[in-house]
Amino acid sequence: MIEGSALLVLSPKMLMRRVGNEEGAMMLRFRDGQLYSCNDVTAAFLEALDGQRDFTAVVDLLTQSFEVEPDRLAADLGLLTERLMAEGLIQLAAAD
Repeated sequence: MIEGSALLVLSPKMLMRRVGNEEGAMMLRFRDGQLYSCNDVTAAFLEALDGQRDFTAVVDLLTQSFEVEPDRLAADLGLLTERLMAEGLIQLAAAD
């Protein structure tokens, strides 16, 4: 499970672009051309991964934008984070 203090960023080996207004996004993994689609919540989560806000702060930010219980959102995003890290789409921010 991801720690609340974890600082996450998008992998430099992928590209993400929004698709329309509140319609989600597409992600492209460079190493093999794998294309992923994601819903609006996932797109907002990925956009919030700036390496400055920790996981808990990102959950707090998204709780303000989407109608969902904070504990439920934290659990769902925790599972999503593990999957995206396993796919090489996000990673821990490098320590300064």
